[in-house]
Amino acid sequence: MPTPTETSAPAAALDEIVVLPPEAFFVRRVALDAAAPAAEQVELALETHAPFAVGQLYYGFLPAPDGASALAFATHRRLFAAEGWDGAAAVLPAFVALLGDASSGKAVRTWSDGNSLIVAAWDGAGSLPALVLARKVEPATEAAERDRLLDEAKARLGELGAVEEFVGPISVVPRKEASEFTVARRSGGTLATRFEEAAVQAMDVRDKAVLADRRATQQRDRLLWRVLQVTVGCIAFAAVLELAAFLGGMLLDQQREAQRILAPNVEKIQTAQTLGTRIEEMAQRRLRAMEMLAVVNSVRPGGVVFSRSVTSGRDTIEIMGQSANADNVGAFESAARALPQVATLEMSNVELREGLATFRFVATFKDGSLAGVAGTGGAK
Repeated sequence: MPTPTETSAPAAALDEIVVLPPEAFFVRRVALDAAAPAAEQVELALETHAPFAVGQLYYGFLPAPDGASALAFATHRRLFAAEGWDGAAAVLPAFVALLGDASSGKAVRTWSDGNSLIVAAWDGAGSLPALVLARKVEPATEAAERDRLLDEAKARLGELGAVEEFVGPISVVPRKEASEFTVARRSGGTLATRFEEAAVQAMDVRDKAVLADRRATQQRDRLLWRVLQVTVGCIAFAAVLELAAFLGGMLLDQQREAQRILAPNVEKIQTAQTLGTRIEEMAQRRLRAMEMLAVVNSVRPGGVVFSRSVTSGRDTIEIMGQSANADNVGAFESAARALPQVATLEMSNVELREGLATFRFVATFKDGSLAGVAGTGGAK
């Protein structure tokens, strides 16, 4: 690790990932116990192998998928002024862009952008590189420095795998679910490395206490934001209900006003309907003396004369009559009883006096049977 001298940290826009120069970092692959917390084991390894105390370091680590190892990296805090990191999504060393899509065999990846040079070498024992070397270079000395780093890697690891070269700037796209690093191959094409949010948080080299406070603040802010959203939603819903009640009240007032204006006309119509119904009922209930007389008269024999008739109620008539032939009285009674309109008929006071047979009968008619009866028939 270089001698600590403070430099300005790369400026970071809000929620962007800051990429730090790789040559400032001490890198070591460490073995892990998958059953124990990885962060505590990495801190213990740094206390053992790092040239400075952990409290003086910015550090992070990338655990292997199987949890058996991790790539730990650290830099002295005095190498960077961290004032511009507060709004960053994460602060990571540049060499993490070379760690994606690695084969399980031996391999070497190099990267340079004219200022920094990285050599990452895999020894075939897992998905993480066994060695990461980085130097600050000048364009004129870049090739020679690459050869020196490759020789150093070979001396430390033995025979190396195929070398894959990458050049140019590192493109970073931060996302909530997974952040993506893209770097160009010298031979053409690109290498895209994706890290899940948990991996990005583990690799973030910023002060761990500050990060814990920041994440707690973010969780609190998210909670407050959700509460605010729910509150605004409730207020909006209440406003909609209030508006609906106001509009409903206006509509109800309009309906009441229309009813008030139409009330006199409606009252007149109702009065007319009531009067018409009353007239119709009275017409149905009026005395139908002529109709009753017409019905019984329709079967009166020619020798029978009605001398007097009296109505009782709406459907009863009492008739007194006489005939010179007593047989006509019996025939009339039989014919009257057979009338479909007649409900009951009582014949009484049949007497024979001075050659005339007199009688009295009371006929009760069925309800509604006299409707439509207008004329008289029978004998004259």
